[in-house]
Amino acid sequence: MPQPQLPVAAPSMSKEEEAEFYRRRRGRNIGMLIVLIALVVIFFFITMAKLTSSVS
Repeated sequence: MPQPQLPVAAPSMSKEEEAEFYRRRRGRNIGMLIVLIALVVIFFFITMAKLTSSVS
């Protein structure tokens, strides 16, 4: 049975590349936060609309 190959070590990044990587990741995280908050708000208003229409 062949031995599994070990993963190759990732090349190290320079300080500038690492800063750019974290800046882009932070931007994506903020974008996902905005999308999730928007979904929560939409679901909240849909729920409120259904509850108020069923009460009347």
